[in-house]
Amino acid sequence: MEYLMKLRELELLHSLMTLGTVSDAARMLHMSQPNASKMLKKLESDFGFSLFERLNGRLHPTEEARMMFDHVEQTLRTLKRFNALTEDIREMHTGSLAIGGLPLLSRQWLPRALGKFMKSHPGVVTTLHTRSSKKLIEWVAERHIDIAVGMLMLDDPMVERSVLTSFEFVAAIPKSHALAARETIEARDLHGQDFISLSVLDHTRDKIFRHLADAHTAPRERAECSLPTVAIELVAQSIGIALVDHISATETRLDTVCYRRFAPTIRMDVWLMRPRMRPRSRVVDEFVTHLHDSVEAHRLSEPSAALFVD
Repeated sequence: MEYLMKLRELELLHSLMTLGTVSDAARMLHMSQPNASKMLKKLESDFGFSLFERLNGRLHPTEEARMMFDHVEQTLRTLKRFNALTEDIREMHTGSLAIGGLPLLSRQWLPRALGKFMKSHPGVVTTLHTRSSKKLIEWVAERHIDIAVGMLMLDDPMVERSVLTSFEFVAAIPKSHALAARETIEARDLHGQDFISLSVLDHTRDKIFRHLADAHTAPRERAECSLPTVAIELVAQSIGIALVDHISATETRLDTVCYRRFAPTIRMDVWLMRPRMRPRSRVVDEFVTHLHDSVEAHRLSEPSAALFVD
């Protein structure tokens, strides 16, 4: 009948073959000598052949035992590597993490949050993809990435989502412009003003223009930009005024541009998105916790008062 060896029996067999005495093997394995002798006797009975010859107080492996030794040693090495792997997984010293992020979050905040996470988990291999919210939703639904930070443009049943934070729009104004003297820019102030808008491909554009329409305000569009940082650069050249998220504004401070609060307040939610049908990963869960902590630590949801100081 086939006999399946237990791990303790493998360890005893290996120790007996390398040390040569039952007492030394028992000491190494932290077991009593009688128990070690009993286990050896049972092994030989189960195998149906002798494993050792006893000469001059030492154990000498039989030819049959020698034939087994390489396999025993290889098995123990494999088990040791497996135990090390489970330890690494438990302590998150290994694994992979594929992240997607909006361009406005991927310039500074998200890489900084990711860098801090990587320092505490150096064995985790990470990838950061910068894409539009629409593409991020597609990639999450198709399981190309583990997690994404973006805006929810559509409700996909394959995407699990929760609000991570939100950002507020502020007015970016040339310092030489008359409106720069005001503390707050109201929607009606933009009527007829040269205006730099976000691209029609940007989900936030619709929300901005709905607010302007509600205020019966029609600015004069001079340019359209896919990135808020590009819009700010055009503001610096006095092409017009732009409404941009406060994160991009905070990260783009230019000598010829000032920022002012905008009323009524326009806010956009930033969502955390994960594949709905994928089992939870401890690495991803840890990164999500880290993201929430980073949002709180950097007060990401509110523009700082310093942003509005010229």
